[in-house]
Amino acid sequence: MAPSVARVADTLESVALCIADLTKSGDDTSTAPSNPPISPNHQSSTPNVAVDIEGIRLNRSGKVCIVQLKSNLSDIIWLLDVTTLGASAFNQTDAHGTSIRHILENPRVKKIFFDVRNDADALYNQYGVDMVNVCDLQILELAVRRSNKRHSKMLTGLGKCLESYLTMGPEWVQTKDEGRRLFAPELGGSYDVFENRPLDPRLVRYCAHDVLLLDDLEISLRRNFGRYGTNWNARVIAASNSRVQEAKLSFVLTGRERAYSPKI
Repeated sequence: MAPSVARVADTLESVALCIADLTKSGDDTSTAPSNPPISPNHQSSTPNVAVDIEGIRLNRSGKVCIVQLKSNLSDIIWLLDVTTLGASAFNQTDAHGTSIRHILENPRVKKIFFDVRNDADALYNQYGVDMVNVCDLQILELAVRRSNKRHSKMLTGLGKCLESYLTMGPEWVQTKDEGRRLFAPELGGSYDVFENRPLDPRLVRYCAHDVLLLDDLEISLRRNFGRYGTNWNARVIAASNSRVQEAKLSFVLTGRERAYSPKI
């Protein structure tokens, strides 16, 4: 597969290209957007889609600005511009009737997140996106620790997880640092930068980097399962989708309480 590239989908036409890329069949070796895509109700095997979201106070009352999506069968990382497109980012269909909403709600497509809670809360309460078949790698990492009888009282953040299970080069560190300086208030930035258009190229690289690594992180995590416990995959999926369902509750945990490990 060619080196990954980031593309911004900020028009209805580019959303259609994004949909075509995300729904390419694994039997199709071409990367052309005209490949026959998978329909919303397609019943055969489909790609995994890694997802991450950037926004301002990202939850049910904040703002969704960018949704990053990458199929494991493609070298393209899509940055779906929700600030520009609004609900059309999720509802626009291609010629085959498929939308980003269909992909996120399709039980045949596994969606890979790292800590899905705020993302699911924002998508469901602001845009009515009711995701299913989610694998939360934060939960998977917890399962790996428990299967090895390692300390598991607290959850692990993405940065520490990547450093523990993947080899992160200096380019990754530089890209993350450059991005954080743009939006982190403690570094002189502002989260409002996620709404500025056109997107700063440094922010594009920042947004692309985390979602780019989610597939590799899942593979590495699964290779590290220990011999204690059983049925871990089903338990991870159940706990992941339980997190998604929390978006439908009237009250969600905030602060340090969210850092404690759940039962899985």
